[in-house]
Parts: sequence; structure tokens; C-alpha cells
Amino acid sequence: MKKIHPTAIIEDGADIGADVEIGPYCLIGSGVKIGDGCQLKSHVILSGETTIGTENIFHPTAYIGGEPQDIKYNQEKTLVKIGSNNTFREGVSVHRGTVGGGGETVIGDDNLLMGYVHVAHDCHLGNHNILANYTGLSGHVSLDNYVTLGGQNGVAQFLNVGSYVYTGAASLIDRNIPPYATGYGNRFEVKGVNIVGLKRQNFSREAIGEILEAHRIYYRSELKNDEALRIIEETFGESSAIRAFLDFIYSVDGSSKH
Repeated sequence: MKKIHPTAIIEDGADIGADVEIGPYCLIGSGVKIGDGCQLKSHVILSGETTIGTENIFHPTAYIGGEPQDIKYNQEKTLVKIGSNNTFREGVSVHRGTVGGGGETVIGDDNLLMGYVHVAHDCHLGNHNILANYTGLSGHVSLDNYVTLGGQNGVAQFLNVGSYVYTGAASLIDRNIPPYATGYGNRFEVKGVNIVGLKRQNFSREAIGEILEAHRIYYRSELKNDEALRIIEETFGESSAIRAFLDFIYSVDGSSKH
């Protein structure tokens, strides 16, 4: 059964699922679709063409589906798509896509966006990611799965962050980050492998060892990138973990396969 506070404003055309709780002073736009079991604590704004899955929680002053901060935007019909079991803490903002960027901003499942996180137009987030307080994603950023971005991180436009990456607080990320890396800095630098995160996700000791050696070859040897990738592929190319690392680099950095 829906539980809707009398001060909430729900425009005609909004589609509200079963067992949704909408708290005081929330505003739900006409193009919004909310899945079953979602909770809007209070003062939440959902606008635009926004589709939301099940069991999501929105804390006070979250604003989802706002217009993109792109001067080329001209009121085109663009989207926000959100999966299930996500938590949006206080002041989180998620902007819908732009025509030039594919038309949609996408957030998967089981993500935690802490206070005042910003997700700009045309970003794509996978599953099980954590974005700590005051982190901002510029337009067209992609995060894979199980990424943790420390507090006050800023991610520049058109960048990709691979799965199982962990970044330190107050990092300015101005480059693509391959899977499994950990690092920090203004400008961001890879410092090592996210061993703690890999253990938490039940990576085997053998797989972690392969990842450590691949990172050493790529980041710590004196080899040029292409030569380092060739050696990694020849040595560990049959490993699914290393395959993900190599495929990421090939796809986002344009390195040639050997």
C-alpha cells in the first residue's frame, strides 16, 4: 500500500508502484516512474523522464532527473534510468542525458551515493559502487562495478573507471583507471592494487597474485606500454581477471593488441 504524505506534490502522469513511501514536501514530475518499495524521505525532487526500479531509498533534498548542465541542451526529451536497491543520501543530484551523449544517464543496482554526490549528464554507473561525500562525476563518465571513490573526488569528462578500483579522498581524476587499481592524488596516480577490495569479493590468492604482477609490469617496469601489454598477455592472457584488465586498456586507451 502506498504511503504518501499530504504535503507531497505528484503531477498527473507520474507512475507510482506498490508500497512506495513518499514523505513531506516531495515533488514527483509527470514523466517519473517509481518502482515498488521505494522510499522518499522528505523534500525529494524527481523530475524529467526518469525511470526508477524497486527498493531505492532517497534521502532529503535529493534531486533526480534535473536538466543537464550543458549549454547545448535545448529541452530535448532525454532520460535518467535507475535500477534497484540504490541509496541516494542527502543532496545527491543526478542529471538526465543529452542528445549528443546518447540521451540517457544510467545507474545500475546496489549503489551507494553519499551526501552531495553529483552525477552529471550521460554518466553510466554499474553495480555495487560507492561514491563518498562531495564526489562529482563530470559528463559522460563511466564506472564499472565495485568501484569506491573517496570523498571529494572529482572525475573529469569522458573518463572510464574499471571494476574494483579504490581511490583516496580529495583526488582529481583526469585519466582512465584500469580495473583493480588503487591510488590518489591531485593529479590521480595509480599506487598499487586494491587487495582489500579483491579479498572482500572472494578473488583467489592466485588471481590476486596475477593482478599484482600485471600491475607491476604495466606501471613499475621501464617497459613502454605496448611492450608491457604484450608481456602481460603472453604470460597471463588466459586469466579471466587479467583479460578484464587488458580489455579495459585496449578499449579506452586505444593500445594495439599483440
